[in-house]
Amino acid sequence: MVGVSKFMFAMITLIGQVCSILGVIVYEMWLKEVEVRTVLFWNVILGIIGAFLNYSFAMRWNLACGISDYAFIIFTDVVFGAITTAFSTLPVMALFAKITPKRVEGTVFAFLTGTANLDQGVLQPMMGAWINYQFVGVTKDDQSGYPTLCLITLILAPIGFALILLIPKKADIDKANEERDL
Repeated sequence: MVGVSKFMFAMITLIGQVCSILGVIVYEMWLKEVEVRTVLFWNVILGIIGAFLNYSFAMRWNLACGISDYAFIIFTDVVFGAITTAFSTLPVMALFAKITPKRVEGTVFAFLTGTANLDQGVLQPMMGAWINYQFVGVTKDDQSGYPTLCLITLILAPIGFALILLIPKKADIDKANEERDL
């Protein structure tokens, strides 16, 4: 059984890497000229769908629909997660590159990407752990509250819509760059 688990882990990792490449291709072919706000709007929608799929898995609805755990995990966590890369990471990095002033590109880009990594790698997991510790109490020995954590994620997923208006439009970026060049 251990060999099967290692094999499945390796396969899921491989599929995830291939899907990440596909996400880059999707962005390059169809999304790079689309307004960043629009792409991020669809990213929030994909995030809500992803949160719902995670909640569905926690509630075991996949088995009620006749979908095995492995197939559901591959679709939701690997394929679905990698495709959202095209709708979140790449547009934000492209936006960073567009708004960075000349001659300080390396410094500003490093600051912005470092801030994004701090958010995704430290702050979000800390907030999730705090919510779990304060309100739900899932542990490795008691995972009965896991569906509740997934439901909290689903309820909070639409918050991204409120933040989209903070993203500048292409016209705003172009105007700012022209003013800076004067």
